[in-house]
Amino acid sequence: MKALMFDYNIPKVVLKKAGVGSDFLLLKYGDNWPKPKIVHPDHVLVKNRLGGICGSDLHQISVKLSLYASIMASSVNPMPMGHETVGTVMETGTAVANLKPGDRVVYNPLARCSFYGFDPCPSCRMGNYQHCFCLVGIGDGSDLEQKYGGRKKFGGYGTGGFGEYLVGMERQFHKIPDHMPDEVAVLAEPFTIALHAVMRCMPRHEDTVMVLGAGIIGLLIIKALRGLGSKCRIIALVRYPAQGEMAIKLGASETISERNSEKLYSKVAEATGGSLFKPLLSKRVLYGNKGPDLIYDCVASETSVDDDIRLIRSNGKIILVGLGFNITHKVDWSLVIYKEIELRGAFLSGRQVHDEKEVDAFNLVLDIMARDTKSFSGLVTHFFPLEKYKDAIRCFQSKKASNAIKVVFDFRDSE
Repeated sequence: MKALMFDYNIPKVVLKKAGVGSDFLLLKYGDNWPKPKIVHPDHVLVKNRLGGICGSDLHQISVKLSLYASIMASSVNPMPMGHETVGTVMETGTAVANLKPGDRVVYNPLARCSFYGFDPCPSCRMGNYQHCFCLVGIGDGSDLEQKYGGRKKFGGYGTGGFGEYLVGMERQFHKIPDHMPDEVAVLAEPFTIALHAVMRCMPRHEDTVMVLGAGIIGLLIIKALRGLGSKCRIIALVRYPAQGEMAIKLGASETISERNSEKLYSKVAEATGGSLFKPLLSKRVLYGNKGPDLIYDCVASETSVDDDIRLIRSNGKIILVGLGFNITHKVDWSLVIYKEIELRGAFLSGRQVHDEKEVDAFNLVLDIMARDTKSFSGLVTHFFPLEKYKDAIRCFQSKKASNAIKVVFDFRDSE
């Protein structure tokens, strides 16, 4: 089968970390990879239809993703890439009860304890499936671990969307409604991330919220806020006109586009009624309890994090969603103390509470998407066959020229 793999080759990783080698040094493309097979009774074989490229995929191949993520890597090498996928069920194991060939499904890359049949780990008991021990290859110590290959020989963050076929457990797949187009369904996984970030810190209706970054996660955070009923004022910080148009379509109250930091600070202060002051030998900072109440940072670069803590009002809240930084050198973290800022991270998704009920994030996003499918149209902007993976990645990297929002690999011509 055709597939794009990540070559977890330590010497190559070191070279890439040192800035040596092409953008594609750690990638291996081929059209004769073995087709994955059903091994366990609860397995499902899916023919991928669309596979979305995530910003974390680019961080991975450029080795700019935090090395913390390596503890969740699959033990398989080379590792299949891609975790945003919609596909068609082709074959099911003997224990599969709720899926059948022909069903269109989306994929949850987080296989947790209950999927394997393990007793729940501490994270799963709390509904924090994104921190399940199975992601680092640890079960409950029972014989079931051996069934799946033994400790540290199974699990990891699920992938396979950059290939023609994908095998996973039945409960990793969710059926989608017939009326939902593939190019909407493929957004389900990133939408769970946006939804989780919002539900980590849901604003009050009277709050002014700033969404920093209008890539797919930032845009879906705007949609999640509106989909969950928030009436807050949403200011989206965008780079390109197409992003601003989409932000407004999805529910942003207004947008700000400004690359110059001094002008950006002035525009944010003016829009929110905040007061800027200039500390000695330092960048300006917003002081007092007027300004953005809440910032969702969907970039989380060193620069954007420093901007966050300078622009949030005193006693405000910041949710870091992006993965644009690792170790910082220029962020003045003392402002978190001086301004008494509440700073949180949001990673993937788990069990959410909605309308006073606990619900799986995938079930909730699919419900929102099914009720308002048209509003998601246009978010997938570019389609590429897998063999054009270099062009697809360059398109993703050159958003100003391409107006790309979500770039996907399209496997439907091979059906």
